[in-house]
Amino acid sequence: MKWPILILSFFFIGCSAPIITSNCDESADFSLYKTFSFTKFQASENPVHPEYNNPGNRQILREAITKELIKIGYTESESEGGLLVAFDVIITEMVDPRVDSAVIYKPWVDTKIDSFNYTEGLLVVRLVDQTGGNLVWQGSLSGILNNKPEKFGRKADIYMTKLFAALVEHMQ
Repeated sequence: MKWPILILSFFFIGCSAPIITSNCDESADFSLYKTFSFTKFQASENPVHPEYNNPGNRQILREAITKELIKIGYTESESEGGLLVAFDVIITEMVDPRVDSAVIYKPWVDTKIDSFNYTEGLLVVRLVDQTGGNLVWQGSLSGILNNKPEKFGRKADIYMTKLFAALVEHMQ
C-alpha cells in the first residue's frame, strides 16, 4: 500500500507549477476601464525558438488573455480609451549542473558533475492605460516548458486563469 503513495509523491514533486508574479499600480482605478485592445505585434524575421514562439502559439495566448479579460468584465474593442494589452514570450535554454553523488549514496567522494538541460519560458502580460500611457498592471508566468513544442498551448487557459487571479486580487 505504501508503494502507490510513494510513486504519486515523486510524480507530484517532479511536476512543478509555473511561477506567477504580479505588480499593480496601486493608484489605478480599474472600474474606469470598460474596454481593451491588443498592441500590434511585430514578428521577428529570425525568432528564437520558433517551435514555441510562433504565430499559432501567440494566437492561443491571445485568446486565453481575451477570455480572462472578458471574465473580469471588459469588452474587446479597436477604439482607444481603455486598456492596451501587450504580451511577450521569452524562451531561454537553461543548464542545471548537478553532482552525481547527490543522487546515489557512495562511500567515496565523487566530484563528477552532470548537467540537466531544459527550456524555460517566460510570458509577460502588461496592461497600459491608453489615454495616459501608464502601466497599470504587469503579470508574468515562468516555468519549464514541455519538451514537446506541439503541446505548448494545452494548458494556456489554466495558467492564464491563475495569472489573472492576481489581477482580480489587486482590483478588490
